[in-house]
Amino acid sequence: MGLEVERIRALTFDCYGTLVDWDKGIRAALKEVKGLQSFDVERLLREREQAERELLAGPYRIYSGMLGDSLRIAAAAQGRTLHYGEILAFVNTMSRWPPFPDSGKVLRRLAVQYTLGILSNVETKVLSLSIKQIGAPFVAQITAEDIHSYKPAPKHWEEGLKRLHLPRENVLHVASSLYHDIRPAHALGFATVWINRRNEPVPEDIEPDAVFPDLGGLMQALLGPAAAT
Repeated sequence: MGLEVERIRALTFDCYGTLVDWDKGIRAALKEVKGLQSFDVERLLREREQAERELLAGPYRIYSGMLGDSLRIAAAAQGRTLHYGEILAFVNTMSRWPPFPDSGKVLRRLAVQYTLGILSNVETKVLSLSIKQIGAPFVAQITAEDIHSYKPAPKHWEEGLKRLHLPRENVLHVASSLYHDIRPAHALGFATVWINRRNEPVPEDIEPDAVFPDLGGLMQALLGPAAAT
């Protein structure tokens, strides 16, 4: 499968992990939690992510609560009970997590030719602060708080089509998470680009329309090689 550039009118993006450096942000935030000193950080990250997936599959609650609960569950698995203040301080760092160096520049270039949307599982205020850091013009900003639903459920994409006023064949979804974004968007019939920032192997059960290690590759594919200069 290849990227059919001529039919694309709009791009929708995941934010955290794709435009904002999730790994750098969460690791820095964990270092600030005194109750996690001497922890197995890699295990904590794995178990927190799994706990979050299970929480997101349940009834809707605000994402900051989900994020905090996932940290509490992962810490408890290593025998540590975190205080409420520690969890709150951790959660409140999210809006300060840094964008990837390529995010703002590439998105501003793409916005000249394409309508941009962003689909995120976080609450509206946090996403707005992250978008200010990125410095890009998103016409549609859809959060879980808006629609009371979490990806990989389909409601983000359904709402995105309503706000963009386009059929799905004219929309390209761009993301780094196979679980939250690429698989569900592909299943819904969207063209997809996987931004493989972690340099993971391409799984056999999903075929994105294109795979790039960063947003620079996407920009060249959509705007041509001269866009890199």
